[in-house]
Amino acid sequence: MVRDRIVFGIHSPRVREKLLNVGSELTLDKAIDIARSHELAQAQMKTILRRSTSASREQAVHAVRQTSKHTSGAQRVRFRTERDITPKQSDTDSKRPKTCGYCGYKVHGEQGNCPAKGKQCTKCGKWNHFAKVCRAYLGKTVHTVSEDEMSIKESNDDELFIDSVTQKSHISETEQAFADIEIGTQGTKLTFKLDTGAQVNIIPLNKYRSLTSECELQPTMRRLIGYGGEQLPVKGTCTFKCKYKESDMMLDFYVVDTRAPAVLGLKACLDMDLIKLVLSVTAPVETGNVLEEFADVFTGIGLFPGECTIHLDLDATPVVYPPRKIPLALRARLKKELESMEQSDIVTKVTEPTDWVNALVVVEKPRTGKLRVCLDPRDLNKAIKRPHYPLPTLDGITHKLAGAHYFSVMDARSGYWAIKLTEESSKLTTFNTPFGRYRFRRLPFGIISAQDEFQRKIDEVYEGLDGVVAIVDDILVYGRTKEEHDRNLRAMLQRSRERGVRLNPEKSTVGATEVSYFGHLLTANGIKPDPQKISAIKEMEPPKNRAELETVLGMVNYLSKFAPSLSNANAPLRQLLKQSSEFLWDKQHDIAFQNVKDLITREPGPILAYYDPNKELRLQVDASKYGLGAVLLQEGKPIGYASKSLTDCEINYAQIEKELYAILFGCKRFHQYVYGRQVIVESDHKPLESIMRKPLAAAPPRLQRMILQLQKYNFTITHRPGKDIPVADTLSRKFLTYKDSSLSEGMDMQVHTVYSNLPVSDTKLKEIQAETGKDSQLTQLREVIQDGWPEERRKCPQSVSEFWNHRDELSQINGIIFKGEKIIIPTSLREEILTKIHAGHMGMEKCKQRARDIMFWPGMCKQIEDIVGRCTICLERRPSNTKEPMLPHCIPDRPWQVVATDLFTWNNEDYIVTVDYYSRYFELDKLHSTTSAAVIHKLKAAFARHGIVETLISDNGPCYKSNEFESFTKAWEFTHVTTSPYYPQSNGLAEKSVQIAKSLMDKAKADKRDPYLSLLEYRNTPVDNFKSPAQLLMSRRLRSTLPSTNQQLQPEVVSYNEMHGKRAQRQQQQKRYYDRSARPLIDGESVRIQEHGLWKPAVVIQPADTERSYHVRTAEGAVYRRNRRHLLNTKEQHTDEMNCSPERERDGLNTHTAQHTPYLPATPQELLTDTEACSTSYRTRSGREVKPRAVLDL
Repeated sequence: MVRDRIVFGIHSPRVREKLLNVGSELTLDKAIDIARSHELAQAQMKTILRRSTSASREQAVHAVRQTSKHTSGAQRVRFRTERDITPKQSDTDSKRPKTCGYCGYKVHGEQGNCPAKGKQCTKCGKWNHFAKVCRAYLGKTVHTVSEDEMSIKESNDDELFIDSVTQKSHISETEQAFADIEIGTQGTKLTFKLDTGAQVNIIPLNKYRSLTSECELQPTMRRLIGYGGEQLPVKGTCTFKCKYKESDMMLDFYVVDTRAPAVLGLKACLDMDLIKLVLSVTAPVETGNVLEEFADVFTGIGLFPGECTIHLDLDATPVVYPPRKIPLALRARLKKELESMEQSDIVTKVTEPTDWVNALVVVEKPRTGKLRVCLDPRDLNKAIKRPHYPLPTLDGITHKLAGAHYFSVMDARSGYWAIKLTEESSKLTTFNTPFGRYRFRRLPFGIISAQDEFQRKIDEVYEGLDGVVAIVDDILVYGRTKEEHDRNLRAMLQRSRERGVRLNPEKSTVGATEVSYFGHLLTANGIKPDPQKISAIKEMEPPKNRAELETVLGMVNYLSKFAPSLSNANAPLRQLLKQSSEFLWDKQHDIAFQNVKDLITREPGPILAYYDPNKELRLQVDASKYGLGAVLLQEGKPIGYASKSLTDCEINYAQIEKELYAILFGCKRFHQYVYGRQVIVESDHKPLESIMRKPLAAAPPRLQRMILQLQKYNFTITHRPGKDIPVADTLSRKFLTYKDSSLSEGMDMQVHTVYSNLPVSDTKLKEIQAETGKDSQLTQLREVIQDGWPEERRKCPQSVSEFWNHRDELSQINGIIFKGEKIIIPTSLREEILTKIHAGHMGMEKCKQRARDIMFWPGMCKQIEDIVGRCTICLERRPSNTKEPMLPHCIPDRPWQVVATDLFTWNNEDYIVTVDYYSRYFELDKLHSTTSAAVIHKLKAAFARHGIVETLISDNGPCYKSNEFESFTKAWEFTHVTTSPYYPQSNGLAEKSVQIAKSLMDKAKADKRDPYLSLLEYRNTPVDNFKSPAQLLMSRRLRSTLPSTNQQLQPEVVSYNEMHGKRAQRQQQQKRYYDRSARPLIDGESVRIQEHGLWKPAVVIQPADTERSYHVRTAEGAVYRRNRRHLLNTKEQHTDEMNCSPERERDGLNTHTAQHTPYLPATPQELLTDTEACSTSYRTRSGREVKPRAVLDL
C-alpha cells in the first residue's frame, strides 16, 4: 500500500514512469532508491547550472521571471530585495539605485515622502500609486521560482513548474509542445515552443534578423532570469502581428541572443487559444491503481445487455431514398469506413428488400480527417413513437449529494452505439450507399427515441449502486469521504465492466472536490449555480454610444414587467437618450448600469428564475454581424443568458448560417436544460423554418453540419420579429469578447470537403469565381446572403427576387454562390455550360439530371429543354413516338351492350375473360383448349346469363378469325369488331381485366383462399368511386361473406345519366393526362416526320379526314399524310418555303379526302400533289386499296 502511494502520489511524471516501467518487480525499497537517485541528480544539475552561466545562454529558456521596476512576490513587497538578485548579478545590481514601487522614482526614504501618496491612478482608479507602476494591467503571472523557493522545492522535481533547461535537440518533440505561428505582415511561419511557465515571449536573435525589415528593435531596461538564475542576454523588444488559425493579434517579444527555439509564454498561449486551463480541483486520492485495474473499461465500444426496439406508428408510410451522390475522392474512404464499422458490428450489409431506406450523410471529422457515417432520419423520426422515458434532473438528485466532498464525472464512450437493435428495428435504419444498402445493428445517432432508450439502459446498468447517478451519458460518482468515493468508484467501474459500458478517459474527471455537472457546480461546500449562465450579463461592457444604449434599454424595458424596481435603477441611463443631452458616460452611469445587471442576474430574484422541469421551455436566439445571443425562458422569465463573439472566420458566415449557429450555440450552452425536452426555439430569421423541413442534402455544407449536431435535440422553430425578442437581440450585440472556435470546429472542414470534391476543375472554379465577381446580379445576391434576406418578398431587391424561393439553401464559399452543394453559374458562362451539358447529345431528362447534380440557376431546366429541343442531330435520330392522342371508346347506352373478350394463360392453364364496357363486370372461365369451339361455348354461356351483346370486341387471335366464329356471330346476331394487330392498347378494357383476374388468382393462391370469393368481392367493389360492377349490371349488391342487411341487398336501379356523367368525367381526366405528351397539332406548327429511320423537318398543313392524321409539307415541298404517332412537334422555326399559307394548301386538298386506317401510318407512296391528288388511288401497308371519292360532274 505504501509503495502504491509513492507511485501514484509522486509529483514528477518522469519518476512515476520509471517506477511503472519496473513492473511487478517493484518493491518499496527499490521505489525509494529510484526516487532518491532522481532527487540527487536534480541537486547536481542545479549546481552545474549555477557554474555554467555562459553555457546555459545557448539553451532554451522555459520559465522566465520579469524583474523590472516592480515585482509581485508572496509578501507583495514593492522594493527589490536580495532574494531577487542572483549571485552573478549581486555585484552589479548592488551599485544600481533602487526604485520605488509606488511612484517609479529613486528611493526617497520613508513611504510618507513618496510623491504618489494621495494620488489616483489614471489606469485602475485606485489611490497612492502612479499609472506607470500600476499592476492592474500587467496581466496574471505564473508562479516563478526564486532562489529561496528553489531550496525548498527542489526535491519535488522542477517539472512541476518548469521544463528541464536543455537545447531542443536534447528532448524529443513528443515531450514538448510546439506550434507553427504566422508572424509578421508577410505571414512568415516560425516554430514556437508553448511554455506555460514563461511570463514573456522570446525570439532568438538570429530569427529576429530575418524579420528586421518589419519591426525595429526597441531598447529595454528589463532583465530576464532563467531557471538556473542566470541573466539572459536581452537585446531589446519588438512587436509583431501573429496569427494562428482564427486567432490574430499583436504580441510583444524579447529578442535574446540564443540558439534555442522561440518561446511563447502563458498569456499569449491563452489569448491565442493554444492551451486551455482546467479549473477543476483534483484531490490526490488513491484512484490510480483503480483506473489501471479497470483499463479495459476505458477502451473499445461497449454493448449494453438486451436489445432495443424502435416502435413505429401503424399508419406511417415507408420512405425509400435513392443513394446520394458521393464525391469520387471520398468513395474509397467511405468504403473503408463502412468495412471498419461492419467489422465492429456497427453496421451490416443488406440484401433482402426493406420497407424503409434512409438517406446517407457523410461528414469529415475536423482533426483526424476520418469520415463519420450518419443517417438523415427525418422521415423515419416522424413515424417513430417515442417511449418518453423520464430524464433525471439535478433537482431530483440534490438530496443525495448532501455532505458529498469528492466527485468523479465519467463520460460514456460511443453513446448510442452501445445499444443493440432488434432485427426488425435494425431494418428500419437501412441506408443507401454507392456500394449497396447497409443497416445499423446498433442504435444510430439522430433517432428521436435514442435518448429515451439510452437513459433507460444506463439506469438499468447502475441501478442499486450507492453514490452513482447518471444523466444521459454523464455518470456522477460521489462520496462524503475519500474512502467512500473510491469505494463507490470501484463499484461503478466493476458494474460497467459487467454490463458492457465503456468510458472515455479524455472527457472524465476523477477524484475532484469541485466539478461542473449539468449547469451547476458541485463542491465540498454544496451546490452552486454555474456562473456561466449569467456571465453574459455580468460581464457585459457598458454602452459606448446612444445606439448601444437603446439596445440595452430595450432589453431592460422587456424585463421590467417582472421587476418594477428596474425602471428606477435605469433612470440615469434613460437621461442619456434625450436629444438635448450629450452622451457622456460617467461614474453615476457606471453605478446604474451595474445595478441593472445585478437585478437581472440575482438568483433568486424577481427576474432570473429557477428551472422547472414541468414548465414549457423557450429558447430565444439572435445573431448580429459580430456576435450571438441566447436566453432560456420559462413563462417569460429568463433561466440563463449566453452570448458569444464570432471569430474572424465565423463573421464571414452567411446570415442564415449565423442564425442557425445561434440555435446550436444556445442548445449547447443550455444542454443540461434542453436535452430530452420539447423546446420551442424563437428566431427572427424566417427561412430557418423551411430549411429544417427540407432534406439534409438540400442545405448548404455548414448548415448540414449544424443540423446534424442539432439532431439530438427535440425542438421546433417559430418565427418572431426582432422587436419581440429584445433580450437575445441585446446579447447578440453586447456579447462577451472572448472568442471560442471549438463550437464551429469541423464546419469549415465540411465546407472544404464539399468545395474540394466538386466535379469541376480548379481552372473552371477560378473562372466561375471571377465571373461571379463581375456578374451584377450575383454580386448583389452575395450581399443579400451575407446581410440576410428581408422578411417579405416585395422588399427584396428586384434583381435577386427570382432566388427568393431558394433563399434558405443559398450560401457562398470562396466567392462562389452555392444552392445546397450546387454551384450557381454566372450569366456569362451559362450558354457555354449548356453546350457542354448537351455535348454527348443525351436526352432531355439525362441532360437535366446531369445539370441538377452540380449546378443551378433560375430557369435552367427550361433552357435545357430549349437547347435539346432545337438540336438538329437529336431530332433527326429520335425514336418513334410511343403515344398518339387517346381516342376513348363511346359509353354504351345500357349494360351488356358492348362487351370485350380476351384469352390469357395463368399457371400453365388457359382462361377467357369477358368484360362489359358499361359496368366493368367481367366473367372468368377456364378453357380446356383455345379452339373456336371452346371459346364459343363459354361465350354462349355468358350470353345466356346476361343476354346477347350488340358488339363484341376481341383481338385477331385464331379462335376469333375462324369461319366457325363468323358463323356464330351471324347466328346469334351480334357485330364482331377486332382491334389493330400488335396494338393491344385498342382493347384496353379487356387487357386491364386480364391483369385484375391474374392478380386476384395470384393472391388467392398465396393466401390459400378460394379465388371465386375474391372474384365476388371485386364484383361488389365500387368502380371510380361510384357503384360496383354488380350494381351497374344487375342493379343490386351480391351477397358475400361480409355482413349485410336485407335493405342493402334490395334491387336499386342506377340512374343512367348519373353513371354517364361520372364515366365521361373520368374519361376526360384520363385523356387530358394521357395527351399531355401527345397533344393534337395545329395548322402551321413545326414538326418532324419519320422517313427512312430519320426525322425530317416539316410543317402541318391541315388535319386529315381520318382521326389523328395530318397533312404535312416537307422542306422539299412534298406533302404527306401521317398519323399523329409518326409526327414529332418541335420548337424549331422552319424556312419560308415550308411555312407556306395553310389556306393555300387547303384549297388544293379540300377537293379530295384520302382514307386512312387508324393506327397504321401512310407510306412515302402516299405523296399528294395539287394536280394528281384527286385522281390517283393507292394501297396501304396492309394491302388495302384506297380509292378517291367519286364526285358528280355537273
